Amino acid sequence: MNKILILKNDRVGDLFNSLDGINAIIKDNPNTKIEIILSQITHKLSFLFNIENVTVSFLPYHLSLADKFKLSLKIFTNSFEKIYILSPKNFYYYLPFLCKSKFYAITINNLNKSRPFNFLLKKLFHYKVNDRDKKKINDSINSLIFHLCSTRHFSSYHNILNHSPKCTPLFVNRINLFTNFIHIHYKDSIFKKNGWSINSFFKLLDNLSYKNKIILTSDYGNFTYHQNFLSNYSYLNFNNSIDKIDLNENIHYLHNINTSDLFKLVSLSNTVISPHGAMTIMASYLKKKVIDIFDTNINIKAFREYKPYNKNYNFFIIKPDLDKILCKINRFL
Repeated sequence: MNKILILKNDRVGDLFNSLDGINAIIKDNPNTKIEIILSQITHKLSFLFNIENVTVSFLPYHLSLADKFKLSLKIFTNSFEKIYILSPKNFYYYLPFLCKSKFYAITINNLNKSRPFNFLLKKLFHYKVNDRDKKKINDSINSLIFHLCSTRHFSSYHNILNHSPKCTPLFVNRINLFTNFIHIHYKDSIFKKNGWSINSFFKLLDNLSYKNKIILTSDYGNFTYHQNFLSNYSYLNFNNSIDKIDLNENIHYLHNINTSDLFKLVSLSNTVISPHGAMTIMASYLKKKVIDIFDTNINIKAFREYKPYNKNYNFFIIKPDLDKILCKINRFL
């Protein structure tokens, strides 16, 4: 049996930006053994690849000398027909010297920091350039990876990845709660940095909950907002399996929800509102209506590069004026 290796030991958002491309590889090679190397950061998302001909292994995000040796040995001792470099780490571009595999890669053109060096490009069978120096709008990284990995038009691929993770009993017992709702994710650092008090956020939630059911989640961490949410709203506490849901309320907080439950929650939502990051990229991958909240220090080039391919995607830059923010959100809803 032929073998394919996919190198994707990256962060959560980067993985979701690559899933359409990885899905295309798996779909185009049903009789090929495919190994995907993820980062330990994304190991809780390995359920996505519960597919008969696919195996998953893990490497750290930052490779040690021992990690590099282990990977080199794997490539040298296995006859991979194709190897896909979807995480543009400098070390990976030297791997073609170890074998006769066909290498497909995302490369980066960036002033004085291009990856790889030009002489290494000759060792790649096929590559797509993420050109950060271009003044015109480039394809997003999601689009570049898909076109590197695919052989057909996007619409001809149906999803083969596993979107049905095993959820916790607490989540399953309340599955009927998760219908026709807006998912709002709270990220402490973004809101505090831009001058939002807890009362501003409460006002946002209360305004949106007049006509909508709200499911609220938040980042992990030891900050006081957790207690505020637990004190003010109906909730599920996944730390100790406490169910304090009040169906007469319109705002429900899910405290310390795990990765599998969170993925399922996003997949069931109507709309996701969140500061930019893994949450909005996950929601865009799942083709949800997304309102992406950006910091005031938004990098326009980075935004163009990572803007999701999703017709239901919208964004705004967070401002202290809450009323203007609510107007924008309500227009999109």
